[in-house]
Amino acid sequence: DTDDDDIILHAIIESGSKPTGKGLDALPFFDDKLMSKVSTAGVEPIVFADEVSGKVTEEDSHAVTTTIRKIRQSFVRARACDKEKDGKSLFVVTPDRPCYEGIISHTNLTMDESENTENNEFEMIIRDGGNGCFTNEMKMPAATLRTIDKAPVNPTGAGNAFSAAYVVCRGTGSSVKEAASIATAVGAVVCEYEHLPPWSLEVIERIAEAACEVI
Repeated sequence: DTDDDDIILHAIIESGSKPTGKGLDALPFFDDKLMSKVSTAGVEPIVFADEVSGKVTEEDSHAVTTTIRKIRQSFVRARACDKEKDGKSLFVVTPDRPCYEGIISHTNLTMDESENTENNEFEMIIRDGGNGCFTNEMKMPAATLRTIDKAPVNPTGAGNAFSAAYVVCRGTGSSVKEAASIATAVGAVVCEYEHLPPWSLEVIERIAEAACEVI
């Protein structure tokens, strides 16, 4: 238990129409006591595009949008119910490009006006692999990999690392551009290792170098 109201909560959420986890990975977002203490909530929706078309199906797009909307509604409601928590809150969604294109082709993810208040902000940043990332107002390139052929050693987990880094940076006061540069750098460094990199001073300095390159 804690009296802090500055918790940053980020999760990878299986968001298709038939998620293997059956929605259990989203349960923390529906705990009103927990969410009332969360100042920044981040969701990385996971849904797989069709191998042939490269697109997310309409059924899965609808499921993703519904999941995100329900989580955001729960977050806003929990913060509003706790009258002592009058600080601003931020809800961040970090889809990859196929997921994002499925969302916007299906529906506008902008929440109801009643949910968009001065104290409850919503933003989305799209992960675009080797092309970097973008929002409606900004596009940031990927960092140059420090590998022999400039190709990833193992890209597994790079997108997850990007999302977590971005949400934490935004939740601790970084601007969108600053957070995106750091998150891009973290994702790039993950790609340079066969397994997750050791979080040593050398790795941190490498992340700083990559962030300076792209910002």
